[in-house]
Amino acid sequence: MLFRSWLVRHHAPTVGVTERLESPTVDWHAMNATAPRNAPRIAAAPITWGVCEIPNWGEVPGVDEVLDQIAAVGFTGTELGPDGFLPGDADGLKRVLGARGLDLVGAYCPLDYRDAGSAAASHAFGVDLAVRLAANGCHILVAADSGDARRGAVAGRVGPQDGLDADQWARLADGLAELARACAPLGVQVAFHPHAGTYVETEAEIDELMARTPADLVGLCIDTGHVAYGGGDAVAVARRHASRIRHVHIKDASGAMLAEVRATDLAYPEAVGRGAFVPVGDGVVDFAGLAAVLDGVGYDGWYVLEHDIRRGAPWPDQDPQANAAQSRDRLRAFLA
Repeated sequence: MLFRSWLVRHHAPTVGVTERLESPTVDWHAMNATAPRNAPRIAAAPITWGVCEIPNWGEVPGVDEVLDQIAAVGFTGTELGPDGFLPGDADGLKRVLGARGLDLVGAYCPLDYRDAGSAAASHAFGVDLAVRLAANGCHILVAADSGDARRGAVAGRVGPQDGLDADQWARLADGLAELARACAPLGVQVAFHPHAGTYVETEAEIDELMARTPADLVGLCIDTGHVAYGGGDAVAVARRHASRIRHVHIKDASGAMLAEVRATDLAYPEAVGRGAFVPVGDGVVDFAGLAAVLDGVGYDGWYVLEHDIRRGAPWPDQDPQANAAQSRDRLRAFLA
């Protein structure tokens, strides 16, 4: 089904999510107001708590638990997460986020522009999501290729034979440009997100997409962990495309797990469950180098912690709140 590849994780109904949406008793506004006004804007996405719509991904925490912990750690924003996790109506979403002093800062939007038969549905899907974002004062649509089973099977091990042909590249680039034109009147920018298991994963593929899309329309959401998973260097990518970065997803990647991915046929979902992504500073990503590049171009957008995990048996126990706090502190140090 369109937009429902095994990799897509943000826009399908979430099963087993607690429906409690009571306002917390803690004054999150007061807590978050203690951050310096000129501090980098740091948010956290629900996937950091294991919230994912992929079937059998793992245990899914409730809305209150996730949002309460995001605010308690000191983050001031979050992303939309899977449809059905946060309220779908603007008033309900504003209520649950506003009660905790959180802004909506982005939403992941997987699209299949590669297939000519899917382009119209992809466009409608993206525009509909942009309308929802605009209604909540959010200005970033994080667009991505939706991937498929073929690319998912070689995530982290992509070769030249696994890429798009010229017609597919043209359809993808043209579709993204058209989506960006449709989103612009809404005040929403399109930032493209390279992702493991999709057709824009490697450094070469990122460069190709940037070359094929208008710089004034299609920006870049650099995801530090996914660039590393695809064999790339986030600092090098950021340096080449610094002027187009509109959004940043933060995660570190385990060098040991990446080596295993390269040497075996380990699938992406299993690699994530076994700890492919780790707290900031525990992996291979050069965050100091990235911070220097972004500071050099005056980047003032959001940094979104997106530490993908899987929870429950058979995966190792994790404490998402502790992971998030560690990553927040280390990221702040890198950005200082």
